[in-house]
Amino acid sequence: MATTERRGEKVIAGESFTDRYTFFHRTTFDIIGDLTFGEPFGCLQNLQTQNYVGLLVESLEAFPVLYAMRYFPWIKRLGSLVVDQSRLAKRQEYREWVTSRVQKRTQQETQRSDFMTEILGDHGEKGEALSDDELVSNAQVLVTAGSETTATLLSGATYLLLKNPEVMQKLKDEVRGRWKSYDEIALRSVNEAPYLVAVISEALRYYPPVPTGFYRRVPPGGEIISGVFIPEGTSVAVSSYPTHHTERNFKDPEAFIPERWMGDAEYADDLRSSCQPFSFGPRACLGKVRNNSSMYNPESSKQGLTSTQNLAYAEMRLILAKMIWSFDFKLDPASENWLKENKVFGIWKKPALSVHMKEVVRA
Repeated sequence: MATTERRGEKVIAGESFTDRYTFFHRTTFDIIGDLTFGEPFGCLQNLQTQNYVGLLVESLEAFPVLYAMRYFPWIKRLGSLVVDQSRLAKRQEYREWVTSRVQKRTQQETQRSDFMTEILGDHGEKGEALSDDELVSNAQVLVTAGSETTATLLSGATYLLLKNPEVMQKLKDEVRGRWKSYDEIALRSVNEAPYLVAVISEALRYYPPVPTGFYRRVPPGGEIISGVFIPEGTSVAVSSYPTHHTERNFKDPEAFIPERWMGDAEYADDLRSSCQPFSFGPRACLGKVRNNSSMYNPESSKQGLTSTQNLAYAEMRLILAKMIWSFDFKLDPASENWLKENKVFGIWKKPALSVHMKEVVRA
């Protein structure tokens, strides 16, 4: 049987064998590069800078160490005895690469606006002065949060769909019945596919990209939280994963059921407002919908989101719809227990998601 290699994919008789997480991350990395710096990073076209995709993920493993060092400075003084220096080095290397991209972008003009256009509007002679460190910090947040979390959600959604064939079939029926061509699948129209919207919402509940939640610091004077006094300066958070997987909030929490977001009477008592994978309030992730109620309002889910939609939802719905329209998928046995093999470093550290994919043949 003929076998060829194509950009990280093994192709056998028209069927390709891929690590979907790597593919998703290359895709979202290119998109956020284009939106932030005015040009993609080249991960998909020629595999340029793809090593920084891996470096980004590895650098995030240093986050728990840095977090601990902030509260216990003596950890840093002990150096290599308790700190994995390689993780810190990779984080520094990733920051230096982002710095180089910022420097390149500040020295050139683009034909269209990008995120840096807005950031540079408050830099130097163009407005209020932003330090170079502030420019790099903003860019690093945009590139990291705008690529890794979206790729994570798409990987989790793919796995959950493949583990729940009846859900996958319903999504196929909707996507392939709604759009007659690949090019018809656009940002506005994906908001009008209710089952697609529900699948993304359920994937965010079941597999939130930031399972540990988002930390906030208690203000001066302390605060009473759930009847307990918490001293000022304490970091607190509501952990997403256990919140989304408790029967106090959701019926059948370990089941992947998109219908719970479509007004199914059996799940009418679900506390959908407890599902806040992008956090909540003024410090919530920029990738979320502006109106928090839209995510868990059944009527909003039926109608889709239009003006309230932000980047993350746009990417997730568009990429998933185009993927389902174009290919049939089968989970490789090596990834049968993929979700259980995930580890948490603030975000998920994921093994390869091995999937067989074959292009849909249409008459």
